[in-house]
Amino acid sequence: MLEQLTIKLENALKNLGINPESARIGVGQYNINKDKKVELMLDVWEQNNRAFFQVLCVVNKINDLSRTEVLQMLLEENHGLVQASFAISGNDILIKETLEATSFLGEEQLLMSIHRIAYYCEVYREKWNLVVN
Repeated sequence: MLEQLTIKLENALKNLGINPESARIGVGQYNINKDKKVELMLDVWEQNNRAFFQVLCVVNKINDLSRTEVLQMLLEENHGLVQASFAISGNDILIKETLEATSFLGEEQLLMSIHRIAYYCEVYREKWNLVVN
């Protein structure tokens, strides 16, 4: 399943006009840019005999994790997202989407995930710049 998922992802990247070989930074890992501001990290991996696809983007930094109003805002914003969610890794606020690969997961769904996260990252980056700093 992982090999099939990788092929679908690389075809999706080609559909976007991106050379998968130049975007690949490691086994199952790709970095692509929407523009100079929005960098997306794409991963495919296998765990417990299941394959997964993930796309994520760093929205902003959070310097003080004890600011409960920021954490509350993240949870409230999660409610309005479609198939995506906010997460925190270290001091980074991320927006991400993780899909489990099935025989029904196609290139179109991968492209939709990539476009969705790029859009959300751009929109929320502007919004969070006003809040977290």
